[in-house]
Amino acid sequence: MDLSRIRYDRVMIRRTTAFIVALMGMAISGTLYAFSAFEPAFKKTFGYDQSEVETISAMGNVGTCIGFPVGIFFNRYGPKWTAFLGLIVYSSGYMLMWMSVLLKDYFSTAYGWQCLFYFIVGQGSTITYMACLMTTINNYPLRLRGTVVGCVDAMYGGSAAIFAAIYAGSFVNGHDNGDEEKQNLKGFFLMCAIVIVIVNILAIIFLKLLPPDEEILSVNVCTQDSVSTKSNDSCFEPDKDTDDAILGDMGGFSILINLDFQYIFWIANIGGGVGLTYMNNVSSILESFHLGKDNGFLSTLTPVASCVARIIAGYVSDRLIHRVPRATILLFWLILLAVMQFISMFFLGSYAVLVLNSIVIGASFGSIWCLTPTMISELFGTRNFGWNWGWMMLSTATGTIVYQRVFAAIYQFYIRPGDGLTCYGLKCYRWTFMMAAVTAVYSIILTIRLIQRINDAIKRKKSRRGSVGCRNITDSNKHQPDA
Repeated sequence: MDLSRIRYDRVMIRRTTAFIVALMGMAISGTLYAFSAFEPAFKKTFGYDQSEVETISAMGNVGTCIGFPVGIFFNRYGPKWTAFLGLIVYSSGYMLMWMSVLLKDYFSTAYGWQCLFYFIVGQGSTITYMACLMTTINNYPLRLRGTVVGCVDAMYGGSAAIFAAIYAGSFVNGHDNGDEEKQNLKGFFLMCAIVIVIVNILAIIFLKLLPPDEEILSVNVCTQDSVSTKSNDSCFEPDKDTDDAILGDMGGFSILINLDFQYIFWIANIGGGVGLTYMNNVSSILESFHLGKDNGFLSTLTPVASCVARIIAGYVSDRLIHRVPRATILLFWLILLAVMQFISMFFLGSYAVLVLNSIVIGASFGSIWCLTPTMISELFGTRNFGWNWGWMMLSTATGTIVYQRVFAAIYQFYIRPGDGLTCYGLKCYRWTFMMAAVTAVYSIILTIRLIQRINDAIKRKKSRRGSVGCRNITDSNKHQPDA
């Protein structure tokens, strides 16, 4: 067997192993979003009020937003050291949470420490997430990148559901009727720390940056002799991809002034902000329309739709990569998102609209979270992907903060005297969804313009390549001897 074929097979095994470990890493990177599963026990164990609990949860989200320093670290030290850093920071966060339960008498009056601990959990989750995502982005060619990113992102999206189910099945212990403080909260935190250590050790061992196919097969396996002596089935020649950055290889702080990057930045800001704000407030919306009994179903439906859409969006964008830009798939979901915001302004109280909203918003958010990292690597290259995707994570986070603040202000404004802390009726949300609808339309306009600019850049690149090819042919003809 040809040595290049043997080398290629070995690299494929290592690439597949790294992908499987990346899936495992993504599955533990979203534990932060399972906070609602143990929130009642956490609140009663320490005696915190709702404002303090919300602040602790928000600090965890702030920790997940700070992604670009992790990207810089990855670009300099690679996946193994990034996974090692994730092991230390992520597990330390949960060990500190575990310690706080053991010393609950002290931490009941010092919730600021809990904010710091959950911030560390959030930052640790981002480190593990970035190690897995960036390794996957670098190891796969453009023709497969949408699909593999969709798969790892789907695992990340389903992480909260996995750990929420584990908590409900193994740590509640029947204490869910006013005695939530008896749930095994410290056992859950310890379990999370142990699982994080195990998976990150696997990541340290198996996450590797591997060369592209064309570098592995530096010598063509299908030589003339092999073609003449063997059947076509035994002749091995994998497809080759051109992995040039469509808009130029750039990153760091300088990319922030790039117009095309700004388009994607604000698309992610709007789409991510609208999606996360809805997903974080499904319970409040259902309570406003006296549909609290359906909270479990709709709260599960949204992340499920998000996970499925990530895989589908990634796969479809790969299949159509030579026909339309990936942003075209994103445009489809943004249009649906805008339509649902307009419908919700008038019919949010309808159960059918709530179900449809949960599916569309979940799927739109999942598609954005899958397609934007793939687009960033495709348009601006993989060399500075860590920096660039870190900026995108910050964009989504800031968008969510703005939309959440607007949502809370409008909700609070329409609470009637005597209704306590709950706002009832469509009036509580109409202006929020109007703002979301208008900004969603703006994101559609940005996406259309981005698609035009990408198509223009592709045409210019093809034109330059054609010109170079013509010059090479002309030069070779000049050097041919006269007959």
